[in-house]
Amino acid sequence: MISIGVLTISDSSSKGAREDTSGEGIRALVAQMPEAVISAGAIIPDEREQIEATLR
Repeated sequence: MISIGVLTISDSSSKGAREDTSGEGIRALVAQMPEAVISAGAIIPDEREQIEATLR
């Protein structure tokens, strides 16, 4: 099994002002892969500190 995390970095999507279409697209692709599962997902603003903290 392949474990995949989907991280969207977007100021507007993280505030709910815009739909996360790129993250949804990745999730749809992963759903077609029988050997893969999404184990984590997040939408965060384009802030270096937050990106680093999320990736740790």
